[in-house]
Amino acid sequence: MIVFIWVAVLIAVLVLYLRQVYSSFSRNGIKHLKPIPLLGNMGPMLFRTKHFADDVANQYNSFPEERFVGMYQFVSESFLLRDVDLIKKVGVKDFEHFLDHRPIFSTTDTFFSRILFSLQGQEWKDMRSSLSPAFTSSKMRLMVPFMVEVGNQMVNSVQKKIKESKSGYTDIECKDLTTRYTNDVIATCAFGLKVDSHNDVDNKFYAMGNAASTFNFLQSLKSMFSGTLPKLAKALKIEIFSEEQKKFFRTIVLDTMANREKKNIMRPDMIHLLMEAKKGKLTHEDNKSTDEAAGFATVEESAVGQKKVNRVWSDDDLVAQAVMFFIAGFETVSAGLSFLLYELALNPDIQERLAQEIKETDAKNGGLDFNSIQNMPYMDMVISELLRLWPPGFVLDRICTKDYNVGKPNEKAEKDFIIRKGTPVFIPVIAIHRDPQYFSNPEKFDPERFSDENKHKIQSAAYMPFGVGPRNCIGSRFAFSEMKVMAYQILLHLEVSPCEKTTIPATLDKKTFNLKLDGGFWLRFRARN
Repeated sequence: MIVFIWVAVLIAVLVLYLRQVYSSFSRNGIKHLKPIPLLGNMGPMLFRTKHFADDVANQYNSFPEERFVGMYQFVSESFLLRDVDLIKKVGVKDFEHFLDHRPIFSTTDTFFSRILFSLQGQEWKDMRSSLSPAFTSSKMRLMVPFMVEVGNQMVNSVQKKIKESKSGYTDIECKDLTTRYTNDVIATCAFGLKVDSHNDVDNKFYAMGNAASTFNFLQSLKSMFSGTLPKLAKALKIEIFSEEQKKFFRTIVLDTMANREKKNIMRPDMIHLLMEAKKGKLTHEDNKSTDEAAGFATVEESAVGQKKVNRVWSDDDLVAQAVMFFIAGFETVSAGLSFLLYELALNPDIQERLAQEIKETDAKNGGLDFNSIQNMPYMDMVISELLRLWPPGFVLDRICTKDYNVGKPNEKAEKDFIIRKGTPVFIPVIAIHRDPQYFSNPEKFDPERFSDENKHKIQSAAYMPFGVGPRNCIGSRFAFSEMKVMAYQILLHLEVSPCEKTTIPATLDKKTFNLKLDGGFWLRFRARN
């Protein structure tokens, strides 16, 4: 009887607590979807009934009159920003109130908690300033030949499969193809390694990168837990990556650095740039003319990234940045490239127009170099539209670092609302990119949106494939160059079309946090005449 009474008391206390927690938005006139007890609004993702991108888009589209809406992450409050002017204020004008990302790595993880994405406050500002000179267009120019070499390996492997098939074509799962391409690009551009993942399919560099970047369901849960309950995650010492993965990357970076110091080797890649950053020799160029042709979707470095820093970074700090570069490039760029090939296959008129531009550019320049990819207007239009329809960073996040008056949730609200320090806010990039208010017929793949005649009509805060404000993606120029190089090499030699296993219409795979089609990216490749 006593046990029964205590259970009843505990249930009553829990019910009262949850009623109090889940009524906070209603008390303040903030719209939100009905939460599930204890889970809040996390049910669709936890039970995998929706992909996270689709779930966020659903919350965005459910309240068209609101400037921002509420979301419950388990029992914690968060906010989804809808109004693009508000997003611009949060991301740019009032940036200091939203300086940091929510933690996705436990602070006890001395390795991955040191990557640029995870750093906070002044440490983030100093690291951003130290690294930003490494990502200018002039630095990317030196890395394009490495990308071209890797692209040649990829094209040769596809041509070999076509020849061996004896049918004149081969069907390929493009996420595997593009992941191996981006893996080898990162290996050579960041770590100075020669890797051919198309022929040496089980090489350790690819295996480790795939394991670290895939973000399976368990990794996603750990990430959500660390972001929602960081103190408990720290107490439980929750880590997303294994000790084997950490040891592998640390050994590669530090051994390569030591070998180059000993033998006085200079190679224009990310390891060299990190070594220069450690010595304080990495500085911004005075002449920025090369950045003007970087591409419509690339982002400008803010004043934060252009300050001079005298801070000395540890070996672990530098290893962490190399790994960040690897993980970001491995998964997000390969996803973008997979969707690019998919859209080109489903839109043969766009594919042929781009192929013609590539063919003419190749004949004019006698091959592929940095100037080639930076002076192809239709290529820029195609990639820019791809990043609108399928932005790899489909949701952005920030943590409120100082109490912030976000204004009224809608025109009918009677009072302003204060977002409290420590509260996360989310920016639903993919939902805004597909809002007909900003892009007509948004589900259509239409590069003409980014023509010289039309691109000035696009609201800056409504198009943010690489983020917004000072905390935007530091590697946008690298990613843009990498995508252009692959598109150039594929379409110069190959035609891409749908096959029997192609997923039409596009449906996102609910089993992963990453953007990936349910059923994969199966496409047919033929030699181009």
